[in-house]
Amino acid sequence: MAKAHKINGVKPLCSYHENARIILPQKVEEVYRWEPFIRDAARREELHNMRISIKRLRYTMEIFRGVYQHPKKRSKGAPVTGAKRFAQFLAVIVDLQEILGDIHDCDVVLRVLTDYTHQPASDTEVSGSISADGKDGLAKLIDQTKETRKASYENFLEKWEQLSASGFKRKLLSFFGT
Repeated sequence: MAKAHKINGVKPLCSYHENARIILPQKVEEVYRWEPFIRDAARREELHNMRISIKRLRYTMEIFRGVYQHPKKRSKGAPVTGAKRFAQFLAVIVDLQEILGDIHDCDVVLRVLTDYTHQPASDTEVSGSISADGKDGLAKLIDQTKETRKASYENFLEKWEQLSASGFKRKLLSFFGT
């Protein structure tokens, strides 16, 4: 599992808002450190580490939610509440975390099933061996899990590309006040 990156510049005697402006951008950068690896579906550990970094960003955002509750003026039109924008950004982060979680769940299931199919017959719990039907069933379950993982991975990659094209990172950092 990815270690949390050290946060630099936190000032315990400064305001909650000032520390949010210091911490949140660093959490965003921690997520984006994994971006070079995401276009390779076989980089399971890196995808999992990105999920962990996204989870840390999510929980940190939730801690600092109160900082972003006040309205901000747009150059044209009515003000957009910080709470609404914050909720929109947080929803994207939650969605990414869930998709990456689905991918990781598939990876764990595939590892367990593959390990099980490679056990010697004496190690299995069902009368000493796996029946032909059981082997077929396991093979089908493995194939289904691979397809589910592939679909989740493609969904993640598509969403990531859309976010990148829309300037999501820039918008998020700007919202956080950097």
